Amino acid sequence: MLKGEFEISTAVGGEDGIAMLRNLGPFAIVISDMKMPGMDGVRFLKRVRQLAPNTITLLLTGRVDLNGAVNAVNEGGIFRLLMKPCDESVLTEAINAALACYHQRKDERVRIELPVHLYRSAASQKLQSAHTADISSSGARLAGLEEPLELGEVLKVECGNRRARFRVVWAGKQGTATAGQAGLECLAPDVDIWKLSLGQLENDELLNHARVVQCGLLPQEKPPLRTLDYAGHCIQARMVGGDYYDFLDLGPGEVGFVLADVSGKGIPAALLMASLHGSLHSQCGTASNDLPQLLASLNLHLYKHTADQRYATLFFGRYSDATRTLHYVNCGHNPPVLLRKGGAVERLNATATVLGLFSDWECSVVTVQLEVGDVLSMYTDGVTETTGDNREEFGEARLLETLRKYRDLEATHIVRNVEDAVEQFRIGEQEDDLTLVIARAR
Repeated sequence: MLKGEFEISTAVGGEDGIAMLRNLGPFAIVISDMKMPGMDGVRFLKRVRQLAPNTITLLLTGRVDLNGAVNAVNEGGIFRLLMKPCDESVLTEAINAALACYHQRKDERVRIELPVHLYRSAASQKLQSAHTADISSSGARLAGLEEPLELGEVLKVECGNRRARFRVVWAGKQGTATAGQAGLECLAPDVDIWKLSLGQLENDELLNHARVVQCGLLPQEKPPLRTLDYAGHCIQARMVGGDYYDFLDLGPGEVGFVLADVSGKGIPAALLMASLHGSLHSQCGTASNDLPQLLASLNLHLYKHTADQRYATLFFGRYSDATRTLHYVNCGHNPPVLLRKGGAVERLNATATVLGLFSDWECSVVTVQLEVGDVLSMYTDGVTETTGDNREEFGEARLLETLRKYRDLEATHIVRNVEDAVEQFRIGEQEDDLTLVIARAR
């Protein structure tokens, strides 16, 4: 239907699509059906997101419910969920919007000079030294090249002790302003070779601004509660990130627990996190008793003031000392796990879709009672999706095992022990922000 307007590659199933992505990718857009041979569309698009984080994904389905939509956004990171049968004009509009989103992502660059070495083939010696002029998660612009690179050439770039394969997408011509420069596209965008240190960032105005914006956004103190011991911590994978947690003082014996995960990474995610924080704090004083109104207003703010592909998953729980109750709304976030004193496990599942992606938004509020000895764990996917040997994920089962082991400790020590367990499990560098909030009823 669309071959006349777009350059298209097709696959017969999920595994075939993954192989095509590895051999021919990265692609700007991947479109998947929900039902395919071998794996469903959500599972397939989750793997696409792991292999090519900048690729924009669309999902076609014949039917969907709230949980299905939440899983599609959280697991697959989809840009659009389209209902079948899908009119050609609707699909074309979605693809054009996705292409614009893809190019916008690629344009989110940071100007910074990092020394690099270039290899033309696996067997060759170092070709030459150069430096970056700017970088992004999808590529880089190099400067200081002593010899020109060829358009379409694939080479290895080394920065520090990290390497990745890149393709030359443009090369500056002699006698022009871009002489000695080249634009490279990363062929393994899940491998971040631009691990920036504090010293490298000191002179970069944009990153310094982002660091200042994030400084102080995470809670500096905890409103006192008589019946609940609680603590939280965030470990960012980069200098700035998109995880956010907060403890809101809603009056004597009332605390609002907030945990959010903003889509994307680095500076764009950090700035959206700051926008979410500011909007939430400006409204919670007047609307905290009406969670649907508060969160609908927050959703509209993010929808109007952020790019199309930006959204946030968020958990908001209002706890009352007097009644030991937690009234919560889960906006497409990982379900917090409530480990009861007797060993039973309850999951605080989604009651709404994510924030900022749709203008029309509704939620429901659920109430749970916390008894002495219960332990509630709120976390971002950086905890459970941390990978070990053979890319196996840490997962919810290991999280629960750790909670059971340390449930009698203070909340601060439970947080630290979970973080230690994740660190010991992980193979390689931290890939995503890791945020954990523990609340222990007493």
